[in-house]
Amino acid sequence: MPLKELLDRIRHEERLPEVISERCVHEVVEVAGCSSCVDICPRQAWTLDDESLSLDTSLCDGCGLCRPVCPEDAISIEREILIGDLGQRKVALCACEEAVVQQKIAVVPCIHLVGIKDILKLYRQDYSEWLVATGNCSECTRNRGVKFSERIDRINSALFLNSLAPISFYRVNGVEWQRISNLLVEKLAISRLSRRGFLRGMLDGGIGTKSAIHKLYESEGDVFTLPGELIPDRDGSSVWPYLPCIDSVRCNGCDACVKLCPHGAIEFSDNGGRLYYRMKPRSCTGCGICMDVCSEDAISVTAWSQMERRDVTLVRVKCTSCGNPVHVPAESRFRSQEHCRICAQVNHHKNLYQIVE
Repeated sequence: MPLKELLDRIRHEERLPEVISERCVHEVVEVAGCSSCVDICPRQAWTLDDESLSLDTSLCDGCGLCRPVCPEDAISIEREILIGDLGQRKVALCACEEAVVQQKIAVVPCIHLVGIKDILKLYRQDYSEWLVATGNCSECTRNRGVKFSERIDRINSALFLNSLAPISFYRVNGVEWQRISNLLVEKLAISRLSRRGFLRGMLDGGIGTKSAIHKLYESEGDVFTLPGELIPDRDGSSVWPYLPCIDSVRCNGCDACVKLCPHGAIEFSDNGGRLYYRMKPRSCTGCGICMDVCSEDAISVTAWSQMERRDVTLVRVKCTSCGNPVHVPAESRFRSQEHCRICAQVNHHKNLYQIVE
């Protein structure tokens, strides 16, 4: 194989996403309906059928749009941006491949691969200003799905409710972006000098900021962080990234959502007195497994909503057929039934005959 062809292949493979298969919802439950990566891909590189979820590496160009839409962080792409202090400002810097910039540090295939959790993680470190350079997004084939600026707007809605400072987002031209990038890269290099070099840099007036490389990717061994855990709420009230909700009239109390949620976002509580389902939006990723397994279509997951009802009160009933105790929501349409959900599927009018020879 010619050297150039080999190098091109290596570069292409370096751009490909890595899949942490055990995190994917399709590994958790067979009936999972998530197709986020398939829907967002501008090149139709992802395919989903009854057998498997697959990536055609010959079609994938490494744009990274599949990464932020995966609810379980099962898709990882090794990309990095710059963060640093500019005077009193703590900024995050990135540019897309179509931006006219010379510096390749902090250049990512598409700025829309920066996800909610990336923004929130940096916000919790006081990086609340984003400086971005892009090409013409309106003419780009990657201009699809939720945009980076829209993610910031949605986060700001939660911050506003909790009286917290918003995140700022500025599009800058290539020249200005390059100037700031050069500053941060210079400070990054200085920060890696020896102690003597560091002190010399201070004496020369070369250090006015701190900067660092911030990785956007996660490896298999990294601790999984829930998006709701990153929302800086006050007094437990906030707009949540994802919010599960049970329709208490439609629900039959089967507990499938409780048992199969990977993160315990819906909790069943029986303290000996009060019986209820509790919604825990802090733990919800929006994976949709609860909706996929609900036989009564009683569950919905809304994005960027306030919780209106935390608990669904349950009542105990006794099946007149099998005698087993079950529970259903107090408002459930199934409360008046005499049989549990299992016995309700049996034809009790059939007669049992014994054949005697």
